[in-house]
Amino acid sequence: MDFTPSRKVIWDIARSNTQPPDPGPDGSVVVTVTDMDVVIKVHQWLTQSAHPFKSIVVDSLTEMQMRLKDRIKTPGQQMKQNDWGELTDRTIALIRTLRDYTLGIHPVDVAVIVCGSAEKGADHPMIRPMLQGSAAEKIMGYVDVGAYLSVQQDADGTVERRALFAQLNGVAAKDRTGRLGVTMDGPTIPAMLDKIYGPEEEKRSG
Repeated sequence: MDFTPSRKVIWDIARSNTQPPDPGPDGSVVVTVTDMDVVIKVHQWLTQSAHPFKSIVVDSLTEMQMRLKDRIKTPGQQMKQNDWGELTDRTIALIRTLRDYTLGIHPVDVAVIVCGSAEKGADHPMIRPMLQGSAAEKIMGYVDVGAYLSVQQDADGTVERRALFAQLNGVAAKDRTGRLGVTMDGPTIPAMLDKIYGPEEEKRSG
């Protein structure tokens, strides 16, 4: 968040359940999540009130799940079997809620969920989202696009980012739209949206 180009406006919803500040045409409203109560307040406001937002970004789901874990487990004790089930259920519920913002009464253009990655599975390990419990395997069933971002270095030493949208080489990835291809060099959210929906300029002129 600190290094994206937009102007940042802080929404301190944890202290007062007020509407978000106006970010202006090129700004971003930022909510710092210290516990799940903050997430609940933001969710309630976004689903019950009109808002100006075109997109929602969660960075990261890995950290969000840790906040959920802190809320579920008994302080000073290990997670119990039932706790793991609740953690998975609530993680998936959060993912579905974010996805459904694009379909709700006050829709957004896109919901972006950022997550770390880790190798999971004993017999046939795959690189999956860095989530605890079975949420790492289930998350792909609830999103349209799951991209794996890697860094490549060519023979000249140039470093480039590449997104993978297909389940290849032991990586869990997907593209339900069928419009992104297998890989994209130098990926950005606008570039991916242009591939899926068409260039923004064409949509405005049409």
